Amino acid sequence: MSLDLFNNYESEYTKLVSSARHRLDSLVPELAGAARTTALRETERELEDAHELAGQMEMELLALAGPERARAAPRMRQYKADIEHLRREARKAAQGLGSYESNRRALLGADYTESDGGLDGDNRTRLLSGNERLTRGSQRLQESHRIAVETEAVGANILNDLRGQREQIVNTRDALLHGESHIDRSQRTLRTMTRRLMTNKMITTGLIVVGVSLVLLILYIKLTR
Repeated sequence: MSLDLFNNYESEYTKLVSSARHRLDSLVPELAGAARTTALRETERELEDAHELAGQMEMELLALAGPERARAAPRMRQYKADIEHLRREARKAAQGLGSYESNRRALLGADYTESDGGLDGDNRTRLLSGNERLTRGSQRLQESHRIAVETEAVGANILNDLRGQREQIVNTRDALLHGESHIDRSQRTLRTMTRRLMTNKMITTGLIVVGVSLVLLILYIKLTR
């Protein structure tokens, strides 16, 4: 199950990084002012989420088997390097935004200020970004809970199978013990029959000897008369 969770985190990480890279490469250079600020904040939020996912993947990486861990470890190093690279690009873009605003103030004069509506829009954007992060976090928790429930169900099935196998082993052992008791009784019966056979042979031999002796004795008596 650790591999499934790692793959889920990796898929979500890839989506976040792709979105952040697309925004930095294609959208931010074409924007200015509040729109550019909002785009950069969205990028920072996605990179922060990607960084958290990378941390989760590193934890799951420790639970993977040897071959799977060996294949995933190089990807993890590349993922961390990608995040750092995109963060540097975002900082460069933010510095470019500061130069743009300074030039605009110089052109418009000292009376230039941002409108209240723009500030409200920025606050609303931050709130929406926070809600989206909470939603994604909840989804990840739900996915982790689902995987934990599935793992628990698999463990329960394994325990049931082991319990059934234990009962089979106990029944087999009882059958073997019962069979051994029958074998012991059979051996005792055979030994008794053997002893009786030897006794009968000895009695028969004795009777034959006695009979022959009597016949010889009778013959001797008759011959001597």
